[in-house]
Amino acid sequence: MMLNMLQDQLKIGFLNPYSSLYPHYSQHLLAGLFLGMGEDPLKQDKITFVPHYTDTGSVQKTKDAVRKLINFDQVDMLSGLVSYAVLPEIVPMLESRDKLGFFFDSGEYIPYFDYLSPNTFFASNQLWQSEFALGQWARSEYGEGGMMVMPLLESGYHLHSAFQKGFSMGGGGELLLSVLPFDEENPHDLDMDALFEKIKDQAPPFVHAIFTGEGGNEFLTRWVEEGLSGEIPLVAAEHMMYDEWLQDVKDLGIQCYSSSLYDPARNSKTNNVFKQQFQQATGQPVNIFALLGYEAGMMFREIYPSMKKRDWGKVRTLLQKEHIIGPRGERDFYPDSGFALPEVNITRMNSSSGSINKNIIAKGKRLAYNHRIFDDIRKAVPSGWFNPLFCV
Repeated sequence: MMLNMLQDQLKIGFLNPYSSLYPHYSQHLLAGLFLGMGEDPLKQDKITFVPHYTDTGSVQKTKDAVRKLINFDQVDMLSGLVSYAVLPEIVPMLESRDKLGFFFDSGEYIPYFDYLSPNTFFASNQLWQSEFALGQWARSEYGEGGMMVMPLLESGYHLHSAFQKGFSMGGGGELLLSVLPFDEENPHDLDMDALFEKIKDQAPPFVHAIFTGEGGNEFLTRWVEEGLSGEIPLVAAEHMMYDEWLQDVKDLGIQCYSSSLYDPARNSKTNNVFKQQFQQATGQPVNIFALLGYEAGMMFREIYPSMKKRDWGKVRTLLQKEHIIGPRGERDFYPDSGFALPEVNITRMNSSSGSINKNIIAKGKRLAYNHRIFDDIRKAVPSGWFNPLFCV
């Protein structure tokens, strides 16, 4: 009986890069996934996730992990957090063994569709959509000009180039780029002195900041200390405005604008159920990783009967065609079927006296998944970092 139970239980390999910013992201993601399936994360016995640490998610580390999970652990399927930059190496490995991969990503890179496969599926947060919409809005709101500021690590993704392309399609004009000095010995040490001198000297019509984690809070703190809040419009990247980060700067009196792919306050039955279930299961408020997991879990719930039978051809077909209606609306996971376009809201954020207020002021424009301008966005040469965003 025990042997039969073990044989029935699915084994899914989970690629698990390091994150100093979200050290518990994998637990939140998997808790969300099981909740989306309608299962108790602590008691479910349908799926065993086999984690494999991939350090910073480099190509070689990821290849080694995929090879071990397939050949040694003999998993039924692959999942985990990846960068699109590793796809050219791992997709052939999956196809040669006829394994399916269901991967998660923040959307820090635009997918390279030449390397997609009918065997690979993606729960992507599509942050590049957020940046594109924000760039187009900033151009319409403030006219030409403006300055983008970021550390070197963030400049290696497609976020700033997506913002720039949105800005260009909104009317174009000059848009300055300022990258902070990089200290190889202390990569998280942000020397902002020259940057703020430049901002004060040039007084651009707006500043667009792309920082991650505590670096974002450090920038926001300095922005207020330099007397710029309310003087020069600040347009912040979406992930700088996540509630879990703003808690540490909510007393500063910040005024800024941003974009949002998901509003936790959205009043829908699915979203309210998601928040309630995750809070009860973990004792914590929802975050982006819990959301990505929950959306995936809703799909897994639909395809589980075929997964249990190991009918991977049927699973592949379902994943290519089906979609779910999740906490933030329609979602699907196969790029070649056309990613469902996410709703993008332009928001105004004010913080004071320990409270954070966000208000939607406009709707952002989206790009179809295979828009011709993607190649233009990719022409910004990456810095060489392969780790997913939030995992620096």
